[in-house]
Amino acid sequence: MANLTIELDFDEFPEVYTCKGANRSPPIRVEGALPNIKSFAVLATTSPEEGPSRVAWVIWNLPAVPLIPEGFPPEGEVESPLHALQGMNDFGTIGYRGPCPSAGKAEAYLFRVYALDLDLALEPGATWEDLVRAMEGSMNQTGEVVVFATG
Repeated sequence: MANLTIELDFDEFPEVYTCKGANRSPPIRVEGALPNIKSFAVLATTSPEEGPSRVAWVIWNLPAVPLIPEGFPPEGEVESPLHALQGMNDFGTIGYRGPCPSAGKAEAYLFRVYALDLDLALEPGATWEDLVRAMEGSMNQTGEVVVFATG
């Protein structure tokens, strides 16, 4: 199985994608999807210097496009910038939650994209555990990228 190539346009988060800025979800470039891929799912997790990692974003049923655009609103079902469904993050909200490291600390975000051969039958607000269970047997490819934020 060929892996996806996942890229963000930066190595360190611009403020607009953090809690200190607009807290916008960043654009994600996806290359190498196989022809049978119907949808993408994204799971973003934090890796702070201290403490356990946390789920920062769960989104699925994205069309299999080469650029997942920025700026998904914090709603369970979104129509713009693309139609998709979003789940509950570990911060108690639906949608993307950008990095928010304290002064002098760093936080890494791992963005993992899953390429699926179907749309998932999950309700908005589902958890990352629900997503992983629903993807079982339908995941054809994955790819990931890590990006850093400093406080």
